[in-house]
Amino acid sequence: MGKHLAIAFCAAVFPFTALASQSWPPTVRDFGECLANPGVVAPCFSFHGRMSLANGSPSLRIWRIGTKRILGVLPSEDPIVPVAIRKRLAFGVAFYGDFEVCPFTARKPGWMQMVCVQRASNVVVQSWPAEGSGPPKITKLPGTYTLAPNNSIQRTPTRYAVGAADFRR
Repeated sequence: MGKHLAIAFCAAVFPFTALASQSWPPTVRDFGECLANPGVVAPCFSFHGRMSLANGSPSLRIWRIGTKRILGVLPSEDPIVPVAIRKRLAFGVAFYGDFEVCPFTARKPGWMQMVCVQRASNVVVQSWPAEGSGPPKITKLPGTYTLAPNNSIQRTPTRYAVGAADFRR
């Protein structure tokens, strides 16, 4: 009985260790850019979604609102996203907005597609306070945030019109 149990355990564990040791192409990890990354396999695309951290790998994920589709943002250790979002990343924080992503893997039904985030616009940040201490805090990030080649922030100013006055933020 013990021999059969050991064989069943090995058969269950070894495929997962092989998947865990699988490394992504070095271009994805080391290049640090999205749009010009040599690991991109298809044209970039835009959609409305919710970005948040989750348990597992990759931990940064984007849900395409209105679908059952989840996209994983690579690399797991240092996701390729605009700095304005990166500095606010934490568990209990969600980013709703329009995302432009570039795929590192082909779309395959039933599998998480791996991407990087080139641009985020119309971003609303929802952060939940410590357990049971009140409602979530909602913050709107003005402008559009683009991943610059040197990983610095590039913000496109948003113009607000109020009556006859025109304000620039």
